[in-house]
Amino acid sequence: MKEPQELELWRYLQSQRELAARLIEGDSLEQVAPRFLEIVAGLLRWEAGAMWEVTGESEPLRLVAGWSTHELDARPLWRRSRELNFHRGTGLPGDAWDTGQIALAPNYRDYPTTAPRYEVSAQLGLEAALAIPVPIGDPENVLAIAEFHTLSFEAQSQELMALLATFADQLGTFIARRRAEAKSAEAERFRQHLAEVVRGTQDAVLSKDLDGLVTTWNPAAARLYGYTAEEAIGRHISFIVPPDHKDEEKVILERVMRGERLDTYETERLRSDGARIYVSLTVSPIRSPMRGLIGASVVARDITAQVRRRRAQEFLVTASRLLDTSLDPEETARTIVSTAVPELAELCLIDFRRADGWYGDSIVAGADPEMAARLEQIRRDRPLDPAGEHPVAQVLRLNQPMIWRDLKAPEVVDKVSQGEDHLQLMRDAGYNSAAVVPLFARGRTLGALSFLHAHGDLRYDPGDLDFLSELGERAALALDNARLYRERDRVAKSLQRGLRPPRPADVEGLDVSVVFEAAGEGIEIGGDLYDVLPSDHGCWILVGDVAGKGSTAASVSVAVRHSVRGLTREIGEPDEVLRRVNELLLAGDSLNDFATAMLACLRRDESGWLINLASAGHPPAVLTGADGPELLGGGTVLGAWQEANVEMHERRLEPGSTLALCTDGWLEAGPVTTHQGPETFAEMTQALAGLQLDELTERLRADAVTRSSGTLRDDLVVLAVRPRATSDEAEAPRELTVGAT
Repeated sequence: MKEPQELELWRYLQSQRELAARLIEGDSLEQVAPRFLEIVAGLLRWEAGAMWEVTGESEPLRLVAGWSTHELDARPLWRRSRELNFHRGTGLPGDAWDTGQIALAPNYRDYPTTAPRYEVSAQLGLEAALAIPVPIGDPENVLAIAEFHTLSFEAQSQELMALLATFADQLGTFIARRRAEAKSAEAERFRQHLAEVVRGTQDAVLSKDLDGLVTTWNPAAARLYGYTAEEAIGRHISFIVPPDHKDEEKVILERVMRGERLDTYETERLRSDGARIYVSLTVSPIRSPMRGLIGASVVARDITAQVRRRRAQEFLVTASRLLDTSLDPEETARTIVSTAVPELAELCLIDFRRADGWYGDSIVAGADPEMAARLEQIRRDRPLDPAGEHPVAQVLRLNQPMIWRDLKAPEVVDKVSQGEDHLQLMRDAGYNSAAVVPLFARGRTLGALSFLHAHGDLRYDPGDLDFLSELGERAALALDNARLYRERDRVAKSLQRGLRPPRPADVEGLDVSVVFEAAGEGIEIGGDLYDVLPSDHGCWILVGDVAGKGSTAASVSVAVRHSVRGLTREIGEPDEVLRRVNELLLAGDSLNDFATAMLACLRRDESGWLINLASAGHPPAVLTGADGPELLGGGTVLGAWQEANVEMHERRLEPGSTLALCTDGWLEAGPVTTHQGPETFAEMTQALAGLQLDELTERLRADAVTRSSGTLRDDLVVLAVRPRATSDEAEAPRELTVGAT
């Protein structure tokens, strides 16, 4: 059996071997730190440790890793540590860094330097700590700090402290070596990257003298600009400079002569075929040891594709926003073509597929409005034959986008020209190049979108087709949306007219006034309806509301209204009519065929007017009188139950009294805070009863619109009936009740 001293020595050696193996295998401080902390803490018989890295003289220490035994969860201490900045001379780790020597705190409370983590350490039961600089010695050479904590402090042997110093030296050597290797590897990667760039570069390189004459021209420049070295050397550099950039070369040379270097100077240049390209230039002065500044070298990189993609994306974003601003087909078409000018074309047009299959009814926009107007008139006078050779006809037959780089070629002119006046227009406008994309949406061919470059050196390239095709797809969808909206709007308006008569029917002996305010527009119509049906002895009055909005709700509303019209010719009791309507709704195909309704039968007898009113879940009607308003309502929604619950009311409509009905569009106008109950409708109707009937309904309508800030969210019906005063009993208008406004 080994003696205790031998066991301790064996433990030291075992730890040293394990640490050496870990340092040999490790690739980074992050990788080896946890095991280093565990090994050293095991030798100390302490419970927690942390590794800090020195990243810079003025930077705080960086916490690399924290470790603790299974019995102690030191994570709160590490979280607190990460929240603090330990600079040189701050706290226990900072003191070890500042002195280059082991810093020991046998008791946190007695440590001279402020201990910002004391509260957390105390909560964990930690009493003491020490921090070991890595390596120990000159503070300027410290690369890291190994910090350890314990629940109970005991002094360590000199042998162990010496061993810890050795461990710190080994770890310091590891860190220094890995940093040097990282720098060397980074430098090597950088050199390899530069070599790859040099080997694989496709950049055009040329040089010119101080007069602007080309002196060298490499093969990549020949590929980029389309001129051989023999064609380029000796010529003034202006042969590749567009006319609208003519002063640019002078400015560049002046900057070169001042010794300046131009980096990533983006501009345009001309190829030998006349097409413009975008290039990024790096221009550097060329100096001779004997003569000084003698010229400039130019490295040109073709960025046409990048610039076009960037501008294409910017244009698509802008165009997409504009395409959503209107749902009128012609206005949408004009937005499409005008947006493309002059960014994408000098002339842009849409040729629509007509009912006869030919292409015309065109919309044109141009940088020169006169040319655009002439082309639009020519297209409208002479539509394109779908079987012809015109570019639009070819594209639509093949259903694929196409470009024509040279519209001046005789064989192309013959196919494009539609006659002498069109040929003259092509000459006047300066047709140069064209791109045509089909407009296809939801299985329908709408027409074609054409882009024309005129009077310039711009030409469309195959690379433009993807972008122009995407624009064509968005334009086609916008146009088809507008077409569908117009069609649905026409249908919806037709249905809307079916919800109510053009005007209330005239009933002898009764004044009738109605306001109908539709919410939204077009297909956003709701299901509110009303009708006034004269009868032999008076009239029927219907006010109702169908669940939902749009065309479906409108169609159900029309069915309800016309069913009531037919039933009242055969049935004399309003509650029975509504029960029949309930059966109609139950037999419908939709799960949402619900409606509320108020149906009144007004009959005139020797005593005046008798009201028989049936209510089925609709907002109560109001009957004004000398004793105040009375609410008449009740019943349940139609279309929900087999047996309709309809409530009946029988009243007299006295001279001067008013019967008023509304839909929930009046009650629920505006935000929730402004909604009103039936009682408020009754009070307002009573207060306004002294007004002429048309003014009464208008004042009620105005109240709802005001609560809605001018825009109703739901349809609104207000209908009022009053016995008509005879000439000898006409009453003077009464004063309004105070507060009725």
